[in-house]
Amino acid sequence: MGLRPASQYHYDLNCKEKSFLSNVFKGRQRIVIYLTMIPGLLVFLLFGIVPSISTLIISFTNFTAIPGLPTNFIGLANYVYIFVNNAQGFIQSVEDTLLFAGGVIILQNVLGLWMASTLTKKFPGVTFFRTLVFMPAVLGVTVIGLMWTLIFAPSGGPAAGLLSLFGTSSAFFGSTTWALPLVIFVQIWANLGFTTVVFIAGMNTVPRELHEAAMIDGATGWTNFWKVTFPMIAPSVTVNVILAAAGSLRTYDLIYVLTDGTNNTNTLGMYMFNTAFQGSSNLGLGAGIGILQFILTVIVVLILQKYLMRREEAMS
Repeated sequence: MGLRPASQYHYDLNCKEKSFLSNVFKGRQRIVIYLTMIPGLLVFLLFGIVPSISTLIISFTNFTAIPGLPTNFIGLANYVYIFVNNAQGFIQSVEDTLLFAGGVIILQNVLGLWMASTLTKKFPGVTFFRTLVFMPAVLGVTVIGLMWTLIFAPSGGPAAGLLSLFGTSSAFFGSTTWALPLVIFVQIWANLGFTTVVFIAGMNTVPRELHEAAMIDGATGWTNFWKVTFPMIAPSVTVNVILAAAGSLRTYDLIYVLTDGTNNTNTLGMYMFNTAFQGSSNLGLGAGIGILQFILTVIVVLILQKYLMRREEAMS
């Protein structure tokens, strides 16, 4: 076997050097990536993991906000109280929560689809209307709650003045019939802009050729939307449904401002808040309710996610 030319050895050395430098560069890239992740992980650890673990630990104690009372480990006593001693109140809160979440999930996505399909068309002022629809999404929850409380105020509110012309009472948030539907309405109004934007983004990715082909085949506007657009925006539907479910199952601040949890609006969030920070300020029991609320949210979200992912696969 003859010796290779010197140029061949030089080529091999260059390849090895380039490979070594490439590995070093990739290694440095990984280090930089990991370093940039550290601040986000620390924030998540500090404001996500630590409070969750603390809440779980507190739920096994009789910790209260009243000074001077000792804090003791009581095991599952808080959960026994929730499921046995106050079973009726807990079940009612779960029912209120599921009714509220169900109404928000369905209506918010149906209205969002309708708004998005309307605002993807070209007509004068479409940009203005898109901005108008999205504006509530940038308002704070307290501002939204106070605004609608003033609108539906029994005395002096615009709704009261309008309904007085027809001789109808306007004590909506004080009514067991209208309180929950109105809270659902305000929640949808606050989040409809974001839902609509997500649907618009999905609809803008649908190839125009598909719509044109469907129209050539004789598809009408509704058939075109249902057979062409809707299957193509399945990922957007999944995102909006999951976000609406997670948000509505955990809502308490808007309900607190509007009704304070009265008149069939005592959701798990309000039940937890009132138990932990009102009356006897039983933080241990409130933490237990918070853990159960978290478990319910995870279960519902996982069920919806599994169903919607299967639906996406079937449509693809």
